[in-house]
Amino acid sequence: MFSLYHDRPFHTRYAVQQHNGRYTPELLRTHRTARASWLYIHRKHGTDLVGPTPDWSVRDDLVATGRCAPARANNPSLDGLGLWDQADTHAARIRPDEPACAHSVGSLPIGGSVTEWQNLVEGFCEDFLTSQGMVADWAIHQRVADGDRPAILPHCHLLITMRSYDPANADVGRIRQNWLRSEKARKALAEKWWAYSGIAPRSYALAA
Repeated sequence: MFSLYHDRPFHTRYAVQQHNGRYTPELLRTHRTARASWLYIHRKHGTDLVGPTPDWSVRDDLVATGRCAPARANNPSLDGLGLWDQADTHAARIRPDEPACAHSVGSLPIGGSVTEWQNLVEGFCEDFLTSQGMVADWAIHQRVADGDRPAILPHCHLLITMRSYDPANADVGRIRQNWLRSEKARKALAEKWWAYSGIAPRSYALAA
């Protein structure tokens, strides 16, 4: 059986408001806006630019959340949904066919503690995302099997900005056109996760 956990332990998709031929359906199989993506990973109910979202608050697998960001993003107006509302507003006004955010999902080591998972996620974000000037909101989902309810293997969601928030970068505040846009870039980030988490696809491990 194909398993996202074992066979594709890290993948990246996009929230795009107006679909065109630039991104394949597979890359668009995420939520319609950055706000909806944030509500989903935080298991909340709400509305976005399109209308009411599904009620994700009924799910009981959320175990931890957080944000990794450059100092410039530590602005009250960007707290919580503020950052993602800004991304959606910019996308709707200027480039509705471009991603408002990237949404990555990574498998976490089975048997780890919440603290261990959190340290892994934050370390990865700091080394490979905020070091590039980006902001990443993360959430960890996991559930132990209980009666008729199946287990949900531990994994994290990363919402990643498409523009730099680090004033040390020359392109601060601008959409970075080469950021996570190509198959090569997505694979490079996935390979970093495989090495960081110790969870690589079975096909990759067999090839090695």
